[in-house]
Amino acid sequence: MCGIVGILSKKGENVAPLIEKMLTCMKNRGPDGVGLATEDEIVYSNTFNKLFFAQANAYNVLGHSRLAIVGGSCGSQPFLSCDKKLVLEHNGEIYNYRELRKSLEGRHKFTTSTDSEVVIHLIEDHYEKTKGNLLEAVKRTVFQLDGIYVLAIREQSTGNIILVRDGIGVRQIYYGENDRFIAFGSEKKALWNINMFTKIERLLPGYALAISKTGNEHTYDTSLHPITVNTSKSIRTKYPITYKDINSALDAYNDALIQSVEKRVRDFSRIGIVFSGGIDSVIVAYLAKQMVPEVICYTSGIKNSNDITNSIEIAEKLDLHLEINQLSEDHVEKMIPEIINVIEDDNMGQVEVAIPIYAAVKLARHQGIRVMLTGQGADEIFGGYSWYSKIVQKYGYDKILEYMIKDVKLLYKETLEREDKITMSQSVELREPFLDPHLIDTVLRIDPRLNIQNGGIDMYDNFGKRVHRRLAEKLGIPKEIAYRIKEAAQHGSGIHNLLDSLARKNGFTETSVKSSYLDKLGKRELMGSSQRYGHLFESEKIWNIEPHIQMYLEEIASNILPAITKQ
Repeated sequence: MCGIVGILSKKGENVAPLIEKMLTCMKNRGPDGVGLATEDEIVYSNTFNKLFFAQANAYNVLGHSRLAIVGGSCGSQPFLSCDKKLVLEHNGEIYNYRELRKSLEGRHKFTTSTDSEVVIHLIEDHYEKTKGNLLEAVKRTVFQLDGIYVLAIREQSTGNIILVRDGIGVRQIYYGENDRFIAFGSEKKALWNINMFTKIERLLPGYALAISKTGNEHTYDTSLHPITVNTSKSIRTKYPITYKDINSALDAYNDALIQSVEKRVRDFSRIGIVFSGGIDSVIVAYLAKQMVPEVICYTSGIKNSNDITNSIEIAEKLDLHLEINQLSEDHVEKMIPEIINVIEDDNMGQVEVAIPIYAAVKLARHQGIRVMLTGQGADEIFGGYSWYSKIVQKYGYDKILEYMIKDVKLLYKETLEREDKITMSQSVELREPFLDPHLIDTVLRIDPRLNIQNGGIDMYDNFGKRVHRRLAEKLGIPKEIAYRIKEAAQHGSGIHNLLDSLARKNGFTETSVKSSYLDKLGKRELMGSSQRYGHLFESEKIWNIEPHIQMYLEEIASNILPAITKQ
């Protein structure tokens, strides 16, 4: 894991001072070293030293800050290919890098044991085979990668750059352009910090972005149109129903899940779990405990919240090591500005979910955890949201798959970017077993009738995620835990009601909300399926944005991120 930035000048200006600003504002993404690649050289430093940046003078610079997870202390980026024609920055994890390395070792010189170095040599191989077609080389490379990534590749002879994002969108990259510069970074604040761009875009999952020289020495193509890349790991628009009975579904899911967790915990002796007591994080923790010598679960919430009491009970029954970060009103009030700055958003739904996760990760980092697992994605692929059964009742089983696939496709901006920023703010790497491409491909081929019940005699038929829960039983998790009803994070942790109290304490109530503000609120993008359409099938107030709370958060955000835009 790391932070990636890059900037090039259209007018031949020195951009090294800007690179320093971009990297240092997200230093926690890579506290273990920094590297710069100019047109002429690659230099490294163990610290964010101003003198290091001052030595550079270039108009096209890639910058990288490293969180050392794979490969130990040796593995500073950017990487240069053996033939010195290509430079690479990589943010993410490649799970099949050992297998790929074996196929490359006879033709390439390796200087580290990192997964990232494998990627540069693989691109180099395809670049040679395609006679210098960089985009085609990138397409062929990502087709072979099993992992999550953002790659930035620069062709040294031309200065052309290609960015590419994995097909699920687990890691993110943003970019901006004006008449002087083109720049990109792992977080929006890297671009905000140089105050150059009126609009910032995100690269979409499974896409590449080509920045190409078009004329003289400093003229680049400024259209920045994304180019679709077939990674073979993207979310499909339709999935054939392959598993139509419970036994075949369980067998296929069991194999895919075991493989997914194994590849994410391989070589670790200690790992953390973002734990809420729900079946998703329970399964992840239960399996990880069988594969890793030390597994620690981290839960957060206000005193006596359901997530804390349930987590304690479940941890005792399953013999899981549980650590709790118990929050008070003062803690949360002080944390809100931090959260808004970290996730780069003031949306109520995003902030209130982020708070307990941030607190759990912060405790994990304090205790020396470097890698954590999460249960994110299970509700979308197994049909776990309560409104999914309402969709089935209204439109039938054919329609529900469309909703589920759309929700999975939107996870990148509704969940994944938020949680990447949260964990990386604490220099912790987050891994998502339920979002393994092979596992997604397997689970979305299960007949939705096996997961989402439309009535039934068995009391457990109405809980949703039936195949998921049945596998939990098969693995040895007690039925009362496997079929426990789990509240949404903001409610189970007690954070939603606490935010309501804080808003009121600070003078934001229903009477504060004017019709003009409601008009403004109606134009904001809705985040998460609960906000986007869940309330259409559920009458509960809890799924709607409460205007007075949103006003309170926006007031705080105006003092933290004056440049924030609703993008």
